[in-house]
Amino acid sequence: MRPQKQKTYQNNKHFNKPKRHEGPPPFDVMLRQFKKKCERKGIVAEVRERQYYEKPAEKKQRKKKEAVRRERINQLNNNTLGRAKRYY
Repeated sequence: MRPQKQKTYQNNKHFNKPKRHEGPPPFDVMLRQFKKKCERKGIVAEVRERQYYEKPAEKKQRKKKEAVRRERINQLNNNTLGRAKRYY
């Protein structure tokens, strides 16, 4: 049985990493990055909101309903309504 040859310093893993290609990244990578950026900035959600005109009075009513709903959920979670939680 022959002894194995030791790898030279240049043949180690970190020397054989594939080289990065020059130029722009592929289209699918760029599209994914673009979607992610738009999602983080909330552009898609804003476009959906602006799709139809909402009267100022309707906007106030909607915001008030949302606030009441949030407050009710917080109260239920914190049990501040006076009802005791029952655990069976």
